[in-house]
Amino acid sequence: MELSVTGRLKRAAQTARPQVQKAPEEKTRVQQRREDRLTLSKQALTMLEEQNRQARERRAKEIEEKKQGADAEIDAMTKALKKMLKCQKIAARIMAGDKVPPEDERYLMENDPESYKLAIAMRKPKEDPKEYDSVLEDEDREGGGESTGAMEAESPEAE
Repeated sequence: MELSVTGRLKRAAQTARPQVQKAPEEKTRVQQRREDRLTLSKQALTMLEEQNRQARERRAKEIEEKKQGADAEIDAMTKALKKMLKCQKIAARIMAGDKVPPEDERYLMENDPESYKLAIAMRKPKEDPKEYDSVLEDEDREGGGESTGAMEAESPEAE
């Protein structure tokens, strides 16, 4: 294996040499060469401005669509959480051995069958069960009736 020291010697000699200062004219000429310049016609400039405007409009539209999609998703999740809360209240009342209206029991059976089975299985008998009013709102009662009515209407057609 052979090592060469000549490269190191050359570099050492260059650093040891005093640096000659260049004339100020040479520096400005070098600096001028390094500058980039772009010249645009008025037509090209208007075209670029139009493209930028269109891009901004597209971005604004995309942001608005995302907001609307997020709002719809939030509404759907809110409805689902309200439904779960009603089902939990009904199931807790059944487990405690209290009496709930038949439409509440039907609502729980249709919307959360697992909770209904669990509530019935874990029901504690009471000597004096408390009678509760319905947890459901009018739209929940109507929604439950429409789904069973729709199934009954489809049944004869299927046969």
